[in-house]
Amino acid sequence: MELFSEVYGCYYAVVAEILRSAPLTRAQAEALAAGRGYGESVLQLIPKLLDSRDWPLLEERDGLFHSRLDRLPDLPVTHLERAWLKALLADPRLRLFLSDGQLARLEEALAGVEPLYRQEDIVYFDRFLDGDNYADPGYRRRFQAILAALADGTVLRLTYQAPKTGIHTGDHRPLRLEYSPRDDKFRIYTVKVQEDARHSCHILNLGRIVDLFPSEARYDGAFDVAEWRRRHRCAQPLLLQVTSERNGVERFMLEFSSYEKQSEYDEETGACTVRLWYQWEDETEVLIRLLGFGSVVRVLEPASFVTLMRERVARQAALLGFGPKGTVAP
Repeated sequence: MELFSEVYGCYYAVVAEILRSAPLTRAQAEALAAGRGYGESVLQLIPKLLDSRDWPLLEERDGLFHSRLDRLPDLPVTHLERAWLKALLADPRLRLFLSDGQLARLEEALAGVEPLYRQEDIVYFDRFLDGDNYADPGYRRRFQAILAALADGTVLRLTYQAPKTGIHTGDHRPLRLEYSPRDDKFRIYTVKVQEDARHSCHILNLGRIVDLFPSEARYDGAFDVAEWRRRHRCAQPLLLQVTSERNGVERFMLEFSSYEKQSEYDEETGACTVRLWYQWEDETEVLIRLLGFGSVVRVLEPASFVTLMRERVARQAALLGFGPKGTVAP
């Protein structure tokens, strides 16, 4: 959070948007603050902004609030931001989301800027080594076609190399794009459009998509991916205890930010009790990510998952040459 000044934060952006939209009514200002800010933004910002004694940026005339500024607010790009953007530009995953023209303009704008960090400075652990090939032009072309289909709601004819059943071709409408840090792979949720109207949800790894092109098929129905995921998640959530040791709670919440969970924080002990839901196909990934926290995270329930963790630790100990209770195996 210390990377950029607070003037680049949410409140500054909300006030700037209100000034750009002026003249406007109080109700319109409150709507902008509520839509672009936090839950308390209306109470925090609007009274100060509309009271000329606190923040003399607006003046009221004929029931409307007008900006006192001669020019619209503008945020300059600092050298630190340029260095950060130059570092991001070297990430091959970022290039998947940008066109050649956008990349060329960014590279020209950031020419001569030293990156804040380099890709080789980052050390990944507990990550599989067979991640997607982001440098492949074909992968990037297919990725951007999927992005366009997600935005337009169109259907694609996909040819997919399944690991067990071989090559399949079908009409799919992309619904959701996900990235797995552990696998270093992208995957999409799609609804497969079939003539018999028995549409079904599929999860496809982008790296296994051999080819794709626009399809004449149409799917105008409403498919709720979030509801489908709830129906296909683990029957019983994990019950975890996360301690504050080595910033454990903050690191855990960041690591599992995309997962559905409920948490209760104990101020006396500094520990957090968490219920965590996950998809069945993600069980191994969740297990490995939890083991990466060591003693900071303790799995309390269910017993079946605790058994999986013990078996995983035992296998790892055997690979490292340790016997029972940490003794060195002969």
